[in-house]
Amino acid sequence: MAEIPNRTLQRGLDMLELLGKHAEGLALCELAQALRLPRSTAFNLAQTLTRLGYATQREDTGKYRLGLKMFEIGAGAMHQVDVMELIRGCMAEIHHKINETMHLGVRAERDTLYIDKLDSTQSIRMTSYVGSRAPMYCTALGKAILSTMDDDEVRRLYADTPMTALTPHSITSLDRLLEQLAEVRSRGYAVEREESNENVCCVAIPLRNREGRAVYALSVSAPSFRMGEEAIAHCADLLLGIQPRIEQVLKNA
Repeated sequence: MAEIPNRTLQRGLDMLELLGKHAEGLALCELAQALRLPRSTAFNLAQTLTRLGYATQREDTGKYRLGLKMFEIGAGAMHQVDVMELIRGCMAEIHHKINETMHLGVRAERDTLYIDKLDSTQSIRMTSYVGSRAPMYCTALGKAILSTMDDDEVRRLYADTPMTALTPHSITSLDRLLEQLAEVRSRGYAVEREESNENVCCVAIPLRNREGRAVYALSVSAPSFRMGEEAIAHCADLLLGIQPRIEQVLKNA
């Protein structure tokens, strides 16, 4: 007998919600057991979600995780919730004081996905686009997000992925990345100096939920000649100043 359509939809949504709670992914047997489904039914659902982009399957472990489509939907939904209004208000507050480009990003697999921005009005400024992506290991946004993960999780993330240099300043060593993440955790913010774009520097903070994981990261980016140590410290102070307001909402969500 054919599956009741609404039941199929419900099971698919249940699977997505379950995957959303397990960043490292779940094996097919774990999905079937948690959802109390026959293995064949769980397989068909997982494969359909993967084919449509709502889930992704790791080649090395076979585990399923949320796909980029979920981030795209989430980015659209965020325009309708209070936390985005708060974040945009905080971005505008900082932007008014420094007039530099600001980005809001989320994790998308091993990349940072830019979901919102405020442009500098200065003639020389960073050029970027909402919806574009960059590797987490060489962006301040990405390092801010990675800093809320433990070292073992970061090692697993890059175990089978080369860290390709985008500029002469990009880090390409996992050990060096872990050293930088320790520095980020210690001072509370990430700094990236010309690692993803030559002549551009960036400062970023994580925006964490109640579990201490970064839901978003928020950054200030500017040409290197305007981002000396004093300017970096000033941008970091501004970002850290609005961080508690946003995280209070995220932790109560």
